[in-house]
Amino acid sequence: MDWLILSVLASVLWALGTIIDKYILTKHMQDPISYQLLYVATESPLLLVLLVFTNVSYAFPWVALGIVAGLSHYLGLFLYFKAMMIEEASRVISLFYIGPIFTLILAAIVLKENLTSSMYIGVILLVLGAVSISYKRVEGKGTVVSPALGLLLLCSFTLSIYEILTKYVLGSFDLTSFLFWEFAGFIIAAFLTLSHSRIRHSFLTSVKGMSRPVLFWRFVNTYMSLTALILYFAAMSIGLASLVSGATSFEPFFVLVFAILLSYFVPHVLKEDIGRGALAIKALAVTLIVAGAWLIAG
Repeated sequence: MDWLILSVLASVLWALGTIIDKYILTKHMQDPISYQLLYVATESPLLLVLLVFTNVSYAFPWVALGIVAGLSHYLGLFLYFKAMMIEEASRVISLFYIGPIFTLILAAIVLKENLTSSMYIGVILLVLGAVSISYKRVEGKGTVVSPALGLLLLCSFTLSIYEILTKYVLGSFDLTSFLFWEFAGFIIAAFLTLSHSRIRHSFLTSVKGMSRPVLFWRFVNTYMSLTALILYFAAMSIGLASLVSGATSFEPFFVLVFAILLSYFVPHVLKEDIGRGALAIKALAVTLIVAGAWLIAG
């Protein structure tokens, strides 16, 4: 069961990363574009490491497709960060996991993959979970739809394109070369973003005004996510892909647990609605989404 331990550890690290993203975006850098650029800056050393210590392939068209995958990943993460800035972390990560619906549809159309009855059931559970967590009670307004829903639907669709490209490219291209060109796509997108003087000024101002502890946690988050990715691939190498993928879908559960603990003990760091009604809806939605993601992965 080593694969299960590795998969769960990866989920925990990704969940902690989600909490760090939420903390920085709401308390210190309330600009998703600047935060995205900071994210890329902390990842840049990885590009150099891959170039120096691995044999990077320059084969066409895989290089171009790797860069396109990086561009789509960049856009998807920006939408995720924007959603994280305006909505609770537990709701964002739960809605983030509706992505397998789009991936499943695109895989059936583009890669001609066959869909099983369990996958259809998984889609239904994901939809039910997403619908239940999309609605929340707001004082003075009653029940409203989460303002992050549209952003996360677009985010999920964009990242599903990234996942399909990844699966297609890795069928003929080695992993380290793909990661290099994906990171290259990130760098290209960042430079295009920084070409706008207003965005460049806002980013530099935000970074200069940011305390060292916050920058430290952003670096920690980047390399914690890298560690989680390594654990995920290690689990994939010794366990069934469907089981490993299903196990890592427990991330929304861990995010909810961390959010509850922080809201109760250190609300100045992160504060979510943990009233009985809200908590019951979140728990139900997370259960449906985790179950749906597991069925689709299987």
